[in-house]
Formats: sequence, structure tokens, C-alpha cells
Amino acid sequence: MTKKFISLIGVAVFIIGFWGCAAMSDMTSPKAEVTSGSGGPSMQEAQMEAYDGPKARIAVSRFTDKTGKGWWTGEIGDGMADMLTTSLFNTNRYIVLERQTLQDVLAEQDLGASGRIKQETAASIGEIEGAELLITGAVTEFEPGSSGIGGGLGGIGGGVLGGVLGGLKKSHVAIDMRVIDTRTSRIVAATSVEGKATDFNLGGVLVGSHVGGGLGGYSKTPIEKAVRVALGEAVKFIASKTPAKYYHCK
Repeated sequence: MTKKFISLIGVAVFIIGFWGCAAMSDMTSPKAEVTSGSGGPSMQEAQMEAYDGPKARIAVSRFTDKTGKGWWTGEIGDGMADMLTTSLFNTNRYIVLERQTLQDVLAEQDLGASGRIKQETAASIGEIEGAELLITGAVTEFEPGSSGIGGGLGGIGGGVLGGVLGGLKKSHVAIDMRVIDTRTSRIVAATSVEGKATDFNLGGVLVGSHVGGGLGGYSKTPIEKAVRVALGEAVKFIASKTPAKYYHCK
């Protein structure tokens, strides 16, 4: 056997023995936790709980940046709001009212009122529903690729390992959320959630689940996974902490 072939075998044995399939899966799985205001059902319990009762009318405001690090764009804030809106809708506990594209809805209604649309098909003015609850979010920590290792380990296997071990990238996000009564402006629930995600680059191939777009240039990166799992945990908290009196809409 050639030296190169022997080196490749050594690399393969090292990777399998050092990381292991189970360890790799655990390492690259996104994680989230509620760091304040915790309570209610666990994540597993909330996922298994079916709901077909009255709903609360809710809307999501654009997210804001409280990190002051200059990475923020309106696209990122809208992406986070869109993720949260979709997650709230999928709980089946809320009538989720569109606010991110409300101007488009108003434009359609104005077009109908202009007389240029067949009257029986025109969208009526004055029928938009108001939200009783408003969700606001503020990003307090946002660390894409905040820590990790890279570049291989000291020339093991004649430098082959250096080309295989591309790097370990970890990302972290923390978001403060508030549920506000729109009639009184009272905060009825508040929490902080943190999301963490890791990608392990193996010879240029990223090991770890990828998610869809929504954060512009951060799409399909560990930080987007961290955001998504954090928002998922936040939704479960919101559903468990929304006062019963708001669940009255059919």
C-alpha cells in the first residue's frame, strides 16, 4: 500500500473513533432554551398537545436589534418576524394577522375602491381585523460562527487530515420577547430565549441539518438554525402563557 493510502486509512479511523456517529449527531443538532420566565409544558409536551378550541387574535411586530454590532438589516428583522408568524400559525391556537405585508393588503383594497375591479370581487374596506395581542422581539445577542476549531490537527496523516477537518462552527443567538395587550399596552407575558447551533465541516461538506432561507446572507448557516430553534421554543412559551381570556375567537 502507498503512503498516501495508509494515511487516508489512518484519517478515516481517527474520525470514526474520535467523533462517532452519535456524537456527531448530538454536536450538530440545534438547541434552544428559555432563560427567563420559564414554565408551562415542556417542548415535547407542547408538540404532542392537540388543540382545536377558541383562538386568540395576534400579530407580530418587526424585530429590533439591541446588540449594536452593525450586522442588522431590515431583511433580517423581517425574516425573524416571518419565522415567528409561521410558527404561531402552526400552533392552531391563534388567528394570526398579517402586519409585515399590510401595505399590500391596503393597496388591494384601494384598488377595489377605485372602481377598476369588478365590484362583487373587490376586497371590502373596513374589514381588517385588529389584534388583541402583539408580539415584539429584540435581539440581544447575535454571534454567527462565534467559536470553533478549524484547519485540521497538526499534520496527522501527512497533512491529509488538515484537508478533511474543515472546521467546527458554533453560533449563538438570544432574543427577548414580549406579549402585549394592544388595548391597554400591558405586557401579559415576557421571556428570553437562546438558540445554539453547530456545523462541522468535513472536507468541504457541512454535516448538520440545514433550514430554509429567511435571514438573507445568513441563510442555511448555523446562526439561522439557532434563530429558528430559539423562535420555536419562544412560541411554545407564548402558547402556554397567553391568558385564557384571549382565547375566545372562532
